[in-house]
Amino acid sequence: MKTIKLLSLGLFVAGAMLFSSCKKEGCTNPTANNYDAKAKTSDGSCIYTAEVVFWFKENLSIALQNAEIKELNYSLNGEPLGKSGTDKFWEEAPECETAGTIKFSKELTKSNSEPFYCKIVDKEGVKLWEELITLDTDSCRIILLDSF
Repeated sequence: MKTIKLLSLGLFVAGAMLFSSCKKEGCTNPTANNYDAKAKTSDGSCIYTAEVVFWFKENLSIALQNAEIKELNYSLNGEPLGKSGTDKFWEEAPECETAGTIKFSKELTKSNSEPFYCKIVDKEGVKLWEELITLDTDSCRIILLDSF
């Protein structure tokens, strides 16, 4: 009788270990930054990276400088991203990999595509531009700032 109980307990423990190892939760999307190859079930923890590049042409650069605006401050959903001078401009849309671009990376945690409220202000905090933009995972969004 004792042998049967021990055997039953052993089978139960082995089965529980085997069953629990099949249910490992984590990030199951291989394109995510935190992909877990051992995870069998998604727990919604995947994190992705999206990039955004802002650019403007010479005419806007001149207009900003003539208005004595020398610095732009960028934010997404109220979170400061960084700043840039108004003397750097492009005549054609830069590539994401182009050196010297006004480029920011953002982690996406809710889904593969998330909306963000983007705002650009001058050094004194005066709003110059705002828009709701959508960032997609593993992509680079290039945004032309054509007027303020």
